[in-house]
Amino acid sequence: MTSENVAGQETVDSAAAVSAKAVDDQLIDELVSRVQAEGL
Repeated sequence: MTSENVAGQETVDSAAAVSAKAVDDQLIDELVSRVQAEGL
Protein backbone atom coordinates (compact mmCIF):
# COMPACT_ATOMS: atom_id res chain seq x y z
CA MET A 1 0.00 0.00 0.00
CA THR A 2 1.39 3.39 -0.90
CA SER A 3 1.45 6.29 1.51
CA GLU A 4 -1.02 8.01 -0.84
CA ASN A 5 -3.56 5.22 -0.33
CA VAL A 6 -3.08 5.34 3.44
CA ALA A 7 -3.62 9.10 3.54
CA GLY A 8 -6.72 8.73 1.37
CA GLN A 9 -8.19 6.10 3.68
CA GLU A 10 -7.52 8.24 6.76
CA THR A 11 -9.38 11.11 5.11
CA VAL A 12 -12.39 8.87 4.48
CA ASP A 13 -12.30 7.55 8.05
CA SER A 14 -12.14 11.02 9.61
CA ALA A 15 -14.92 12.28 7.34
CA ALA A 16 -17.10 9.37 8.47
CA ALA A 17 -16.31 10.12 12.12
CA VAL A 18 -17.20 13.81 11.68
CA SER A 19 -20.43 12.85 9.94
CA ALA A 20 -21.35 10.38 12.70
CA LYS A 21 -20.71 13.01 15.37
CA ALA A 22 -22.89 15.52 13.51
CA VAL A 23 -25.72 12.98 13.41
CA ASP A 24 -25.23 12.22 17.13
CA ASP A 25 -25.35 15.93 17.96
CA GLN A 26 -28.51 16.37 15.91
CA LEU A 27 -30.24 13.46 17.66
CA ILE A 28 -29.22 14.75 21.09
CA ASP A 29 -30.51 18.24 20.24
CA GLU A 30 -33.82 16.77 19.10
CA LEU A 31 -34.20 14.70 22.27
CA VAL A 32 -33.39 17.69 24.48
CA SER A 33 -35.93 19.80 22.62
CA ARG A 34 -38.63 17.16 23.09
CA VAL A 35 -37.90 16.81 26.79
CA GLN A 36 -38.00 20.58 27.27
CA ALA A 37 -41.25 20.82 25.30
CA GLU A 38 -42.82 18.23 27.60
CA GLY A 39 -41.58 20.12 30.64
CA LEU A 40 -39.60 17.25 32.12
